[in-house]
Amino acid sequence: MTTALLVDDHPLFRDGFAAMLRTHRPDWTLRTANSAAEALPALAQSPAPDLAIIDILLPDADGFAAARAIGERAPLVSRVMISGREDSAARLRSRDCGACGFISKAWAPERILEMLEAVLAGGLAFDTPEVAHAGDAMTARQLEVLTLLADGHSNKVIERRMNIAPRTVRAHLTEIFHLLEVDGRVQAILKARQLGLIG
Repeated sequence: MTTALLVDDHPLFRDGFAAMLRTHRPDWTLRTANSAAEALPALAQSPAPDLAIIDILLPDADGFAAARAIGERAPLVSRVMISGREDSAARLRSRDCGACGFISKAWAPERILEMLEAVLAGGLAFDTPEVAHAGDAMTARQLEVLTLLADGHSNKVIERRMNIAPRTVRAHLTEIFHLLEVDGRVQAILKARQLGLIG
């Protein structure tokens, strides 16, 4: 029997998640917490949860920080981040905070459950965006960097135009190259044009 802890402050989503489990996994037990502060005491309840599903935006804390705190308090509880937005930056931050997976609230129940069960089985559940959908996975800021890159601007110019730090430009470029599955600037521009991401 699986016990899951859902940490999310949206009542409609919590109700929908509970209904999904009643329909598809009636043998699961679901506990809920509205905030990071509520989640920590819930870890001590018996039986301990097998899985914590944590929204990346919580009213009292950053969801990624909450996931780290849960990991420190209960290292045997697998953590999965959940979000209403599906972007690669959130996936990367989910990995960085020690979560075992990332799921989108927009996904079908079957897909969500498949990802959760992969984590329960000891695996990781991070969907890698297909190259064809790289534009969907890219954030608005990354598309802006890509456009400036295609216009022939250097990192220094991109920093000034977007008013961001050098390391932020580098981080955006690294993620853009990863999403497009390329090794450098020229390849990124060519691939982006092929996919219709830039003119």
